[in-house]
Amino acid sequence: MHLNNLKMKSKTEIILIILKYLALLAAIGFSIECGAQLVFFVTSFVRPELATRVYKANAAWTQVSNSSVIYFSIGMSLMILIAAFKVAIWYLIFALLQKIEIHTPFSMAVTKRLERLAYLLLAIWIFSGMFLKTYLHYLAADAGINLQIMESADEYFFIAGIVYIISQIFKRGIEMQEENRLTV
Repeated sequence: MHLNNLKMKSKTEIILIILKYLALLAAIGFSIECGAQLVFFVTSFVRPELATRVYKANAAWTQVSNSSVIYFSIGMSLMILIAAFKVAIWYLIFALLQKIEIHTPFSMAVTKRLERLAYLLLAIWIFSGMFLKTYLHYLAADAGINLQIMESADEYFFIAGIVYIISQIFKRGIEMQEENRLTV
């Protein structure tokens, strides 16, 4: 029965369904990563010898923890916050894909979610690209601990701009739909 429903749907609808479930998988994956960082952070205080065995544990942060609890707490708080933003983004994308109706894609609900998505992407850029990188530079200069974060945050700024532009296009599409309704 489910296979027959897929045959009756258009190619675009099938792609949106697949993307919706991929977004859900990404949200779950980033939730696990965020949770692992949180467990690592808490375990570092409760049972430091077990902290290095936590999934996604970074041994360099253990060195920071041994050096200064304050440095460790600030750095890990930033890492957890950034991971939480990533989780929120993927759950928002999942919710966005659930709200999109192929017959009337221009809706205020979709536009609002697109704007929120742009703001979350911008927040990741601010916290990851500005605060975390500045903090890591300070940490290297003050404590002599050099932590390298592999990912760049610049793409988040670029993508935030693109998503915001798309949200404005959707907003204009809603205005045009309203104008057409009033004209007819």
